[in-house]
Formats: sequence, structure tokens, C-alpha cells
Amino acid sequence: MELYDMHSHILPEMDDGADNVRVSVEMLKTLYNQGVKHICLTPHYYSHKESMEDFLCRRENCYNLLKPHIPNGIEVCLGAEVYVTDIIMNNQSMKPVCYGNSNYILLEFPYSTSFTGSSYDFLTRFMNYYSVKPILAHIERYDALINNPDLMEDLAYYGVKFQTNAVSYLDRGIFRKFKKLIRRGLIHYVGSDAHNMVRNSPSTYKKSFELISSKTSPDVVRAINHFSKRVFESAL
Repeated sequence: MELYDMHSHILPEMDDGADNVRVSVEMLKTLYNQGVKHICLTPHYYSHKESMEDFLCRRENCYNLLKPHIPNGIEVCLGAEVYVTDIIMNNQSMKPVCYGNSNYILLEFPYSTSFTGSSYDFLTRFMNYYSVKPILAHIERYDALINNPDLMEDLAYYGVKFQTNAVSYLDRGIFRKFKKLIRRGLIHYVGSDAHNMVRNSPSTYKKSFELISSKTSPDVVRAINHFSKRVFESAL
């Protein structure tokens, strides 16, 4: 089964991810050798630090550095891990930082976000104003979500999807919480969130999926791949 990586920091010289093309290629090859043939390149976009125009220019330059060296057999799409602040609403459109040509967007909120009250209102306003489909990055980092499946279910009802980091499945405590979410259909995507060969190393990606399959069901892996394929195909 071909796998998808929906969240990575593989673009060279772009953010706190890969330092150079050599590291980027090593990361890509490591994923490919585990059956990951579809990889989303999602560098950090901080709207309070940089204009979207400057971010997109940097991303294009970094992608052009990497593009000639992408190993055969790997399909990539460009996106961003978009950090959410009030300033982000100053952008005319979010389309350029969605996954490719899709309207799916990977969002990172402050980890203290409650996703209720004003933060819930902001999220729904963001979705409606920009006509985007949010994917919340590495949900295990938000106590308000990982400990409250009912809240996640409410968000999912309005179209929010959830991404987990592959390395987190190797932590038994986190995996126990994931299993509760999996039973309720609340985990949609997995990403390496790899920054290099050490930080969230991509080398254990396949092992994480093997654990998901053995500790829950192979159907869960198929479902995650189905959701990922849908995003990837709409991005191209």
C-alpha cells in the first residue's frame, strides 16, 4: 500500500526544517523506501512575521532548489503549515497556502487554544470567509482536543479534519488516546512533521502505520489513505 505524508518540513533552507538539499533528499528517500510516495511540503507560514507574498516567493525559490533532485517515483504537492493569529484575516485569500489547488488548508493554532468561545468563533469565521476546509495539525499537542473527543466531534460536524504526527503513535500514552479518537472516526490524516533526520525523523513512518494496523484495524490505515488521497488528488 502506498502511503501519504500530509505534513513535512522538507523544503531546504525554508524554515526550521531541512538545512540544505542534501538533507531534503535524504528525507525524501527515507520516506520513499517505506512506501511513502506522495509527500506534502508544508513549511511554516507565520502571518504576523511575513507577508504572504514574501512567503510564497521564498517557498518557490526553495522548491526550485529541490525540484531537480526529487527522486523518481515521488509525487509532491506544495502547501503550508499556517499559524493562526488575528493578522491572518488581513489576507485577501488563503488559496495560495492551501494544499496545491485544493481548498484544504493545514492550520496550527497556539497550543493553549480551547477551540470554544472566541477561538471557536474565529475558526468558523475563518472557514466561511475564505471558503477553506481546515485540517488541524498535530492534534496531540492540544490538550483541549486530545482530551475531549466530544469537542472534536463538534468541530468535525462543521467540516474540520484532524492530522496526527506519525512519531506520536510510538508513545503508548498518546496512542491510547488516539485509539479512542479512531473508534469515533476522528483521525483523518497522518504526517511525519519531519524537520530533519533527527527531529521527528521520517525513518519510523512505516512502523507507525504498522502499529495502527495491528493495534486497531487495517481498515483504519485504508481510511487514512482514502482521506489523504482525496486531498492530494484535489491539490494537483
